[in-house]
Amino acid sequence: MKNKIFITVILSFTSGIFFSQNLSFKDKNLEKAVIENFDMNKDNAISKFEAEGITNLFLVNKGITLTDDLPFFRNATTILLDDNAIPNASIKSLNKLELFSCTGCKISKFEADNLPKLMSLYLDNNNIENISFRLAPRINQLTISLNKLKTIDLSSLKYLKKLNLEHNQLQKLDISLNKELQTLNLAGNKMKEADVRKGMKTDVTIFGFEE
Repeated sequence: MKNKIFITVILSFTSGIFFSQNLSFKDKNLEKAVIENFDMNKDNAISKFEAEGITNLFLVNKGITLTDDLPFFRNATTILLDDNAIPNASIKSLNKLELFSCTGCKISKFEADNLPKLMSLYLDNNNIENISFRLAPRINQLTISLNKLKTIDLSSLKYLKKLNLEHNQLQKLDISLNKELQTLNLAGNKMKEADVRKGMKTDVTIFGFEE
């Protein structure tokens, strides 16, 4: 009997430690949405333990305006933030993230940094003028259609296979270092074949050149 009581006390104490480290969110709408789905102990808060247990984070059309809180979800492999309003989106240091989508989010500036496993990135239908990639080498599918890009540096994306840049404001593009690239969509950019620097890459299928 004493052993059972002792074990119960230990479990309660341990559980209390796990759930007591509640996180402080900058974006209250993001916090609210996460609480609705992942508040395991029903204390109307999200603890570090709860956040780190999340692998799939689907927060579509939740009134989110910031990405500052995403590092809390260090074990997330998929994050969907479509149809929010996030003017400056920065995704950093999510070592297990494989897919990120933020379409229709009114983004003007996007940064991907230290995302070693990210493979699929969807940023369609935004206002992106500036985009940067740092330490995100595994991206193989990138879609940034319906934005305002005038330039884009793809040199670090060595494994890129599918690229959709249709309906931006590009005039030139260098894909000479994207040796794995298979398909490229440039429709709506007023570009001709001579505007794309291919280097030794001659087997890529390109759509959307102007006649």
